[in-house]
Amino acid sequence: MCVVLDNSFLCHFFRVTKYILYSFTLLVLLNKTALHGESMISGSAIITSCSGEVEVINHDGKSVKSKLHTVLLPDGLNFRTGTKSRLFMTLSNGVALGLDSETFLQCVDYTQLPFNLEEQNRRLEASVSRLYLKYKEGLLAIASNYLSPLSEIKIILPDGELRLYKGSCLIEGDATDLQITATEGTLTYYYTGNNNHEYITAPESLRILEGKKKAIVNLPINTLNPKLLSLSRATHNASRRVQFKPNKGSGLAPEPVLIVRPEYFEQPTVRPYRFRN
Repeated sequence: MCVVLDNSFLCHFFRVTKYILYSFTLLVLLNKTALHGESMISGSAIITSCSGEVEVINHDGKSVKSKLHTVLLPDGLNFRTGTKSRLFMTLSNGVALGLDSETFLQCVDYTQLPFNLEEQNRRLEASVSRLYLKYKEGLLAIASNYLSPLSEIKIILPDGELRLYKGSCLIEGDATDLQITATEGTLTYYYTGNNNHEYITAPESLRILEGKKKAIVNLPINTLNPKLLSLSRATHNASRRVQFKPNKGSGLAPEPVLIVRPEYFEQPTVRPYRFRN
């Protein structure tokens, strides 16, 4: 007897199989995390690049140092860039943030599980983290390519919420007109007040006007406005410039270590040196 399977059946079969495998992987990771029995601690970040006027304010309304290579605990901090200013940060979960001029961003919550050297050597994020950001206005780039399947990133927007699992995006606008562009991976946008949501798969862009969907258009990264393209590439570069030391058992936030490009050691010396006998 010969059985003929149509394309729709095969597509459904593969989707179900993929879902089962993903669920099994997730359960394994959940069990492993539960076995650790550890509490989430503060995540850290380092400013990899900044220019112009940058303001960082803490819970108490006090200014926090925000110079190049400053190490921060982002949880609860507010970030604001002035005219012709930029700020780039790499977080200890491997996520990088790029703020263009006149951008306002708040870190509502940022915690993660401690990790050891063995966990750091994996291709994915070494830890499990939770990152909640609140976007107000401006131009923001996010690069998050190596998150653990158990980690979550939420960006609270004026009329909704954006969730990232593995991917990168650009957010531009204000409270009335917002554009979200997926440069890698898939994002999910949830509307406020109902269960409606939109999937934004790279290279798509979603425009929200006064809380309502305006359009989803195909927008390949090489067709982006040069300003957006520059910020996106710089943010991806920032995500690859830092590693964080394992911190399991210390109770302290991970300590960043800047990665120096090999070209740095090939530069001529600033001045000639002579050694005396």
